[in-house]
Amino acid sequence: MRIKIAILLFLLPLAGKSQFFGLGFQTNLGIPVLDLRDEVGGLVFPEFNTLGIYKFTTIPIEVGLSVGYGVYNTSLEKRRDLYPGYNDELRLRRNNNLLTVMGMFRYFPEVKRTAILPFIEIQAGANYFYTRYKIRESRFDDPIEEGRDFSDWVAALRFGGGLKIPFKKAESGYFEFKILYHESGKVEFLRKNDTQYLPDQGDGEFVYSPISSQIKMIQPGIGVILYMNPSDY
Repeated sequence: MRIKIAILLFLLPLAGKSQFFGLGFQTNLGIPVLDLRDEVGGLVFPEFNTLGIYKFTTIPIEVGLSVGYGVYNTSLEKRRDLYPGYNDELRLRRNNNLLTVMGMFRYFPEVKRTAILPFIEIQAGANYFYTRYKIRESRFDDPIEEGRDFSDWVAALRFGGGLKIPFKKAESGYFEFKILYHESGKVEFLRKNDTQYLPDQGDGEFVYSPISSQIKMIQPGIGVILYMNPSDY
């Protein structure tokens, strides 16, 4: 009970000070390194992130939550054997996806007076790899069948740094450029040609040959953060 009261007394002064909430949009490119590069070759992992951020004005810290999504490869097959007794050509589209959910902590070291500010960033959360498929008669028709048929998730960590470049009106937000190192434990995921359809097994069967590897990659990225100052409302 005493610990809870102490924490509350510590947070109350912060709550009474001016803070900024922000919404960010970022694009990253995951470039495999080390073991992952040996496994996937030239495959890259593009990612678009939406970031909710909370900035203290009295201490050089930002915290937030980042949700990222990307399609790292896709394949298309035109087949006449997907359904027994149905011989018209159908399009089977498969997308291999990566979803990331990360808590974020940023620290801004004290530097000489300058408009451009460096920061150190740490993220922790999870990677979710999954594959979705759609079967259609043509590109513009509604799907005959669609779903998610392979997935796996793993805890992950990202860390690195970047540069914060404030807008002309600094309280409105800033641009950012950063580079993070992304690492996780072993996870299973599919590449472009790791799924095979066997029409002669039962009513047809998909056979998966996933890769199992740690995720190790460098992620350069650019983005923009827009502040929403509660005092303006």
